Amino acid sequence: MEESLDIIINTFHKYSVRRGDRDTLNRKKFKQFMIEEMPKSFKKEEEKEKIINDMMKEVDTNYDGQVDFNEFVALIGNILKTKHEESHENASSSVHGQGSSNGPNL
Repeated sequence: MEESLDIIINTFHKYSVRRGDRDTLNRKKFKQFMIEEMPKSFKKEEEKEKIINDMMKEVDTNYDGQVDFNEFVALIGNILKTKHEESHENASSSVHGQGSSNGPNL
């Protein structure tokens, strides 16, 4: 788990732009992050731009045109929730509750 946390932090820093004393993702870097790190989020190529713009608006909760680390963490949390729900939808009832291919049953 700790390695996964480091990967998330390092991925943010891979795309972030240093401004003052804060790291942020501007619109260009957010788009680059989404395209490179989340390619399965786009079912159709022509939807990519709209989806990225909509996500940027949703994630940028302080409306400064940037995604700071706290906003990024909220995005990752929402993605994790969605993936978790999908794992339940894709699992058979006989497997549910007995662990999954996504990790141990905690």
